[in-house]
Amino acid sequence: MSPNPPPIFEFLLFDGFSNMVLASAMEPLRDVRMNAGQETAGWRVTTLDGAPVRSSSGLQITPDGGFDEHAGNRTLVLVAGYRVRGQLSPALLAKLRTAARQAKLVLALDTAAWLLAAAGLLNGHTATIHWQELDAFAEAFPKTQVSTARFVRSGPFLTCGGASTALDLMLSLIQDLYGSAAAFGASTMFVYDPSRQSELNRGAARLEQKGSPKVLKAANLMAETIEAPLNTAELAKRVSLSERTLARAFQRELGMTPGKYYKMLRLQHARYLSEETHLSLEQIALRCGFSSASSLGRSYSGLYGRTLREARVQERPWEASGDNGRGR
Repeated sequence: MSPNPPPIFEFLLFDGFSNMVLASAMEPLRDVRMNAGQETAGWRVTTLDGAPVRSSSGLQITPDGGFDEHAGNRTLVLVAGYRVRGQLSPALLAKLRTAARQAKLVLALDTAAWLLAAAGLLNGHTATIHWQELDAFAEAFPKTQVSTARFVRSGPFLTCGGASTALDLMLSLIQDLYGSAAAFGASTMFVYDPSRQSELNRGAARLEQKGSPKVLKAANLMAETIEAPLNTAELAKRVSLSERTLARAFQRELGMTPGKYYKMLRLQHARYLSEETHLSLEQIALRCGFSSASSLGRSYSGLYGRTLREARVQERPWEASGDNGRGR
């Protein structure tokens, strides 16, 4: 067991929460953990009493357990939606005040800022909320400075509105906690099928406002040429930059060289193929631009601290045991 447990994000769900908001906050964390390892980020889902809750679309979620306001060493993520006012109670507000004192950070998504403000936790802070609630929120809580920004960080509190703003908030937090490359990778998640993503204008191309156009264009080229990687000189030429300028741009925005990012992208694709297909390691190596399985293996273990074969067994234990079941 690791002596330093991974940071825990606790998602406290309230009846009427939005599935899209929850996914927008949780999926980027899944991407970070998938690409950086189980030790990087963890999460659990709770409700106030440990009972299932229903989303705004009627989907029932069974939590991992009940909410403990005294737990420490966590980032608390409150996810509320419709009927938030009807869920207020003195007991809930007392729990939130206790939990806020223990938590590293408190994120309030969608309408959850209403809960924090009602508990008096946003007095003297700046906050935002779902756009439909902005006027009512400002009127109800005059001691809170209300902002129309997509998300706001004020002290230990981060607030946002709907699903797209929750994604913005989480990517910003990932950048702070895990670095620019992790945030960029999470923002371009599911880029593992480069030709299809390019055809659908997904992946890095979707995020033209998130980074410089040249870096985004280079990242797209990398995603499209995983099987036959370009050298840095050719990559720079294709985006109309000098090698030196491209290197500076990647270092400034992603904290690493183009070559390192390119290799990381190829290794992430190798990991995906290992977990999701029955291709041999030799076939995976060729599809990811490596000369051999041994070359891929050295690079993979250097980044992830374990072999690709070990990763495949961990993610697909039925293969090691001879079970034909699917673990998805």
